[in-house]
Amino acid sequence: MRRVLVGILVVSLAGMALAFRNRDTDRMYQVGVMITDDTYLAPVEGFKEGMKELGYAEGQHIIYQVRNAKLDREALRRFAQEFVQQRMDLIFTATYIGAQVAKEATATVGIPVVFGPAGDPVDTGLVQSITASGNNLTGVSTLSLELTAKRLEMLTRLVPKVRRVAILFNPEDRFSQDVVKVTYRAAERLGLTLIERHGRDADEIQRAVETLSREQVDAVFALPDVLVNNQVSVLSAIARDRKLPYIVHIRSLAERGALASYGINTYQIGRQAARLADKILNGARPAEIPIETPRKLELVINLRVAKEIGLAVPNQLLREADVILR
Repeated sequence: MRRVLVGILVVSLAGMALAFRNRDTDRMYQVGVMITDDTYLAPVEGFKEGMKELGYAEGQHIIYQVRNAKLDREALRRFAQEFVQQRMDLIFTATYIGAQVAKEATATVGIPVVFGPAGDPVDTGLVQSITASGNNLTGVSTLSLELTAKRLEMLTRLVPKVRRVAILFNPEDRFSQDVVKVTYRAAERLGLTLIERHGRDADEIQRAVETLSREQVDAVFALPDVLVNNQVSVLSAIARDRKLPYIVHIRSLAERGALASYGINTYQIGRQAARLADKILNGARPAEIPIETPRKLELVINLRVAKEIGLAVPNQLLREADVILR
């Protein structure tokens, strides 16, 4: 019994040490947070929760200034410049677009930037390598390129008779262009025919999806594109009206009307990024902190949508699903 009590005491003291390790200073940390749109509110909440668990009580040890660009890239640039002028201790951002803007704004001042999620940071030029960023950035990759093929394969299991797949993306988005190339290679291996639908703004992408029909395609595959993500409620509703399966890459999008998602949990990515921020606020240089990858991937299936479009989800996939929305 004594050993058990001693063990509990040791664990408790360790937990207290972790929770209070940043409370031995009167310093109030200032963190600038900027996101591209409402889709990425989840990682911000995860980041805040992760920081709280690490001992940074909001309003007592840390202050967040949160900015939402609502898909306005000029607003993102303005936010980043404001954070630089205010000499923030750290900038946290979701999506590679936000990370790129933050990188440009902080290039000469060295304010640390933590991203989570942010696509594939090496491929998009955010950092030099996974092991060493070579600059003032670090964060969590979403493995978007690597997961594209797996997600397309998941579609073939979800809809066994699928042959023609519409892919949605913004042709002006650098990262989406890279994902398109990977998608074509994966489609060739799976024997699928891809039909592109483009959009440079909300109206254009909606009109592009409205042109689709069951005679043209068997499913809609949304690439991890900021513009497409932001329009998921409208686009998935159009797909449902046409009885077309609509596949996305993160849970929050499946919750807004898509059939299924396979990929990261952005809330958890935010929590994971908090550990990196904690290292920086305790003296580590971002360039010395390796880029991390998601600790867990999840398959989400929306049975409400499946029923609405008349799709019988294979039992094996239901057993594999991490989350089933009913």
